Amino acid sequence: MRHKGYQSRTMVGLDGPITIRRARFLCSKTGKFIFPLDEVLDLPAGEVTVSLARRALRLGTKMAFAGLQEELLEQHDVRLTASTLDTLMRQAGGVAQADRQAALDVLAAVAQGCSREELVRVAREAPQRMYVSCDGITYRTQLREADPEHKGQQRLIYQEMKVGCVYWEDARGQWHKQAVAGRDDPERFGLSLWQMAVQCGMLTCPEVIFISDGGAWCNTVAQSYFKDALRILDWYHLVEHVWEAGRLLYPQDDKAQARWVHACIDHLYDSSGIGLQRHLDRCRAHRPGKDAIALEDLTGYLRPRLVITDYVEYRAKGLAIGSGMMESTCKQVVGQRMKGPGMQWSEAGALAIAQLVTHRLNGTWNAFWASRPLQRAA
Repeated sequence: MRHKGYQSRTMVGLDGPITIRRARFLCSKTGKFIFPLDEVLDLPAGEVTVSLARRALRLGTKMAFAGLQEELLEQHDVRLTASTLDTLMRQAGGVAQADRQAALDVLAAVAQGCSREELVRVAREAPQRMYVSCDGITYRTQLREADPEHKGQQRLIYQEMKVGCVYWEDARGQWHKQAVAGRDDPERFGLSLWQMAVQCGMLTCPEVIFISDGGAWCNTVAQSYFKDALRILDWYHLVEHVWEAGRLLYPQDDKAQARWVHACIDHLYDSSGIGLQRHLDRCRAHRPGKDAIALEDLTGYLRPRLVITDYVEYRAKGLAIGSGMMESTCKQVVGQRMKGPGMQWSEAGALAIAQLVTHRLNGTWNAFWASRPLQRAA
């Protein structure tokens, strides 16, 4: 290498601009300039220091960039453009997404069983009872498609982010949870959720419950990776289907609609899904024609899922029958950060922010930044 003088570099830190004057060398083999001090100081590419990027992006997992810029100016007298924040988010979040996919590639290459289980590091002692759940939540993308209802116009395309959650109650009555998010197909996302459950101690947990709505992809996850878990159909999701049938049966009579729905819920509460099914069968016998279609639709949803609707037994065991924890996780990962007014996301941006949010929720934020994501993104 040949010394080629000095070059200054200005970066923005927590206390404002920082100018670093460092020696520059020319590599005789590659013809590229090398700055040894950058490696000694472990500086990332770009104009923002790691300390500022780390703090800004943590705030960025909770608020839109406009509010974040205001907070940085108020707290640190630092100005960062929206494009700079977006670049930082894509760099750090992109590394988090790449790390997640690399770990899944390793697991996917090994057949299910002891060999795969040995690849997952258990991070904590198993609780006495563990819940596993998954759901999807939509967000607006930057993509457009032809609007079939308005000729010549286009409409936004929405995508679904899959979100998974592992949660449990400790001996002191405090609830804990770990979250995972992604846009993978059900099989691969299920593997990611399984990995997190194993890290939380699932393999030695005495009681594992898989609770979700009746969606097809959630069923794929449950059957592929949680066959030994007790399955529960989310109570509130089933009740939503009952209300939908009630609205079809009594479209002009809110009171009659409510009476019918509450009667169904009473049967469901007192006699589980089988009790509701028997009630619906009796209703169908006395309501021919159009009304029968609404009842048949509800029956068609309930009957294949009767085995996971034994709510009387679940309550007797002290089990949760609703997936409220899953719903709140969806809101934290996507709803609060990705569904603000006017927000539209690219595929890479959506995945990046979702991974950063889950690192914050899971308490792995510091460990992630210790892995030098901005330097690795260069």
